[in-house]
Amino acid sequence: MLEDKIMTKKRFSTRVETMVRDTGMSYIDASTHIIEERGMDYTNMSKLLSDSLKDKIEVEASNLNLIRSIKGNTLPL
Repeated sequence: MLEDKIMTKKRFSTRVETMVRDTGMSYIDASTHIIEERGMDYTNMSKLLSDSLKDKIEVEASNLNLIRSIKGNTLPL
């Protein structure tokens, strides 16, 4: 179907959230897996990320020390 081939922000976010919930993957891994699976270029990923997904990926990257935390230190919950 044509609508399965077109990836929108909503479809991408839904697939990432579902993959994280079902497989236990991280948001970063799930996002890259979907991009690789569809044979897309990584530069297109920025157009597909919703604000909430960006925030979740930023928190993961900060926890893995891949980026510096802009918000400062956080206490474990």
